[in-house]
Amino acid sequence: MTFRPAAIAEKILRIEGMRINSVCVIGGSGFLGRHIAHQLADFGIRVHLPTRHRERAKQLIVLPTVDVITADVNDPATLSRLVAGNDAVVNLAGILHERRKGDFARVHTELPRKIVDACREQGVRRLLHVSALGAAHDAPSEYLRSKAGGEQQIRVAQAAGIRTTIFRPSVIFGREDSFLNLFARLVRSLPVIVLASPEARFQPVFVEDVAHAVVLSSGKRAPPTKVTSFAARGFSPCRSWSSTSAACSEWSGRSSRSTTRFPTCRPG
Repeated sequence: MTFRPAAIAEKILRIEGMRINSVCVIGGSGFLGRHIAHQLADFGIRVHLPTRHRERAKQLIVLPTVDVITADVNDPATLSRLVAGNDAVVNLAGILHERRKGDFARVHTELPRKIVDACREQGVRRLLHVSALGAAHDAPSEYLRSKAGGEQQIRVAQAAGIRTTIFRPSVIFGREDSFLNLFARLVRSLPVIVLASPEARFQPVFVEDVAHAVVLSSGKRAPPTKVTSFAARGFSPCRSWSSTSAACSEWSGRSSRSTTRFPTCRPG
């Protein structure tokens, strides 16, 4: 017997009366978004996927239920038209680095506010938002503080009768990720890998698992305002930076590549 998780998920959606017909996926041309779009398409769900750069979503254009739309989601009027008629909206928009001062706030905080306004205006009653593990207003980085600002905007939606779910995944890995592949490129090109905090630990989560969680949570009967933080419990071991570097060296056939460790500076 062949194990088909997509078929099982489809049965769950139908049995629980959570079946939806159309979803607008904002930020869907990115790494996680492509996997979510594929899984939604597997269920026969219509996906509306706006992007400013259509070529980035060329892998999705061929899917029969995915409609890739060239649009600027930062424009409120355009955003309102995009979410109209959808059963749910998924927000995946995010950046890791600022090109200009204030980019974190524009993408992670202001855009979620615009999405909530558009959902309220068009009567969309289901909103899913992917944030980041460690998001907090007092977090040490502007990235995580801006993510917390976005979560605050999503929570406001509940007062308007919109059922929301916020996801806080750990570092996401997969075949086309920008995480393990970066390490692999460094291992291939540098004689020594320099790590500032080699024993810092983290637990990455597989992209298909995150996508599966988002898709299964998209139903209409989801609980109100739920925050889900997850890493790959039981699947991926908790790793240090040094062990990750060593693993990438082995995978790249460069197991002899050395690592230089800089001790973490402590006050006093």
